Amino acid sequence: MNYLLVDMPRAFGGLVVGFLSALWYARYKSDHSGHEQQTAEDSKQKEQEVQDAEHANMAALQLRDLAQDVATDVGAHNTLVGDISSELGTIAEGASGSGAAVAEAVAKILAANDKLQDRLLDAEQKIQTQADEIRTQQSEARTDSLTKIANRRAFDDALEQNVACFVADRKPISLLIFDVDHFKKFNDTHGHQAGDEVLWQVARTLTKTVKSSDVPCRYGGEEFALVMPNTKIDSARITSERVRKAIESMEIQFEGKTLRVTASIGVAEIGLGEDAVRLIRRSDDSVYAAKEAGRNCSYWNDDQQCLPVIGASGEKPAVEHPNTPGKQALAQKTSSSSISEELPSRTVFSDELTRRIAESHRFGVSLSIMHIHVSDYENLVKQYGDAVGQLLLDSVAQFVRSTLRDMDLLGRFQDGDFVAMLPGSSVKEASLVGRRVQEAISDCAIQLGDKQLRLELQLGVTDVYPTDDSESMIARAIQMVESSTIQPVG
Repeated sequence: MNYLLVDMPRAFGGLVVGFLSALWYARYKSDHSGHEQQTAEDSKQKEQEVQDAEHANMAALQLRDLAQDVATDVGAHNTLVGDISSELGTIAEGASGSGAAVAEAVAKILAANDKLQDRLLDAEQKIQTQADEIRTQQSEARTDSLTKIANRRAFDDALEQNVACFVADRKPISLLIFDVDHFKKFNDTHGHQAGDEVLWQVARTLTKTVKSSDVPCRYGGEEFALVMPNTKIDSARITSERVRKAIESMEIQFEGKTLRVTASIGVAEIGLGEDAVRLIRRSDDSVYAAKEAGRNCSYWNDDQQCLPVIGASGEKPAVEHPNTPGKQALAQKTSSSSISEELPSRTVFSDELTRRIAESHRFGVSLSIMHIHVSDYENLVKQYGDAVGQLLLDSVAQFVRSTLRDMDLLGRFQDGDFVAMLPGSSVKEASLVGRRVQEAISDCAIQLGDKQLRLELQLGVTDVYPTDDSESMIARAIQMVESSTIQPVG
């Protein structure tokens, strides 16, 4: 009986949770229908929403019927046990045959318990099946069927949640929107299947290029968006160029042809008193500015005007389409000649490190940083010139970035110096990463005319101390480099 009393509340709890989940999902589907414009794609999406709502309603009805059946079974069981208890009460203690009567009554109760237990197990399995179906429908309702990234509904929810965090806690949020350039013409030339392949590849490239905390979305048609929580405009501008160059460098193989596309990108950071609608409008305005500037470029909105995204060198990014005759080589050279200049500045890096230090102190998560100095960099620049110096920095940045994880952050402090942040890594683990970087750099020679130049790196690795802020942690790593040691502190 005790076992029965434990299982019955669990079964009923599962029924209630499953039933309410199904009802919520059905209402969610109903409340969110009719919000998008009546384009052909929206009509298709609404048709799918209706089908999803019907599935959710069916699941809710099935759970309701299941709850009623179990309630009936429990009621019948209680009645049977009550009748048997009454029979036992009429048997006089010590009377002839009383032992056999009691044994028979107990057998009946055990049989009734077994029968009800089987019904409860069956009901629990059905609840699990319905819950899995509802979870699948909820996921599919927030995922674009073609690209497999978040759809417009998921984008709206993510943006609203992050705007609410900004209003409540002043956590920054930036929004990036971009269009695939000349996509209609591309479809007309190569066909819609090729266009679908391009959209899928763009989504895949976008997901691989951005941080794990960012939310890549298909905004609609050939338009994509990226919600960037805890991101200020300086970092967002760097991300915009990284995304643009990643898309520009894509080579899409389709039916024996190599296809290429570019993107026009707009980015903005939310401001005080601003809502999601205005943030979208400012980002979208920047997209149009990028298109007017010739496409295949990035613009950002400072709440007053749209400006080209500018690198540390002050030069405007190349805007030529890479397939324009005579311009492809130049575009490729431009896209690969300023890797180190795209990295976060010391200010941006310090802001992100401050946030990570707070997380480490609060949750006890490991955090290490690694300061990287290119040995004899100033003399190399004097000997070979600024262009070679930039090549050296780009080579180092590329090697280091390829060694780091997506969640790690590489920043550039000054000529010849970089710093990498490794959340979740102990000082020992960070030191191993540093060794790999050193070995990779020393094994590779940079060809300069008839000469080969080999680089050496000095490293300072440290983990976070209880009293650390970003500046003290960075200063400790720098001091290790200046003292010519590459052994980790602490």
